[in-house]
This record gives sequence, structure tokens and C-alpha cells, in this order.
Amino acid sequence: MDFLEIDALVTGIIYSNEAAKQDLGRRFAAYLGLTPGKPGSDGGIDGYAKLNNDMIYFQSKLSQNILDASYTADMIGNMITHEANIGIMLSGVGYTDGFRSRLNKAIQSKLINKQVKIHLLSLEDVFGETEIFIKATQDLPSLRNLSNGEWAKYK
Repeated sequence: MDFLEIDALVTGIIYSNEAAKQDLGRRFAAYLGLTPGKPGSDGGIDGYAKLNNDMIYFQSKLSQNILDASYTADMIGNMITHEANIGIMLSGVGYTDGFRSRLNKAIQSKLINKQVKIHLLSLEDVFGETEIFIKATQDLPSLRNLSNGEWAKYK
């Protein structure tokens, strides 16, 4: 997919209504090989999986805005609550330096008693299958092909 096609998809998604974004977040979870969170109020879980000895937590924030540091506590808090040691966050358009800084500080805290990995993805990473996306897939189950109606299993 070229840049213009990716840009058109990203723009269409980030300007969608909240219900569509929530459904898309669940679909991205399924595509990533995860179990989608429940529809409606999901308690902050857009997807999850147990893989070997790892618990994977997925959160989708398909905002029109770059995610800032205020979103960090939500991500870390949900990872702790759900005892996940791998976190995957999907943003619409990316993350501020403040987000990344606060996230790094949080995962290095002595209060978190286990090693955690967090992959920060954007829609551009997923659609463009960037190096960041490829690296994240190494910590995920196999990707799913949802183009053949497979999504219907997860509704």
C-alpha cells in the first residue's frame, strides 16, 4: 500500500464516530491474533491473549490527536490490573515525546515488579507494515486474515 492509500485510510478512521472506532479497535485486536474485548463498555480492554507465559493487553485509541502523556496512566494502570507483561497500544496518529517519556519512567518504576514490553503502534505502522509493526508482531500470536469473513466469529 502506498502513502496516499494509507493516509486516506487513516483519515477515514480517525474522523469516524466513536462507535465505529470502538468496533475497529476490536477488529484490529482480532487481526493481531488477540481475543477482542467485549463490545460496548469494555473496561479498557480492546483485546488480550495469553501466549506461552505472557499476558498481552491491547488498547486502541483512534483519536484525531497525537496521544499525550495523560494517556500513559490508563495504559499502565490497565496492564497492572490485568497482570499483563506485554502491552500493545494502537493510536490514530502517534504519540508525543511526553507520552513516551512518562511511559518509560513508569515501566522502569520499582513498583512494577516484572519486566514489561510495550509496543506503540499507529495506524500508519499497521497499514504500512513498518519495522515497528513487524517488531511488535514478534510478541503476538499469528496475525489473522479477516478479509474472508473471519471477523464474524468475534462479533
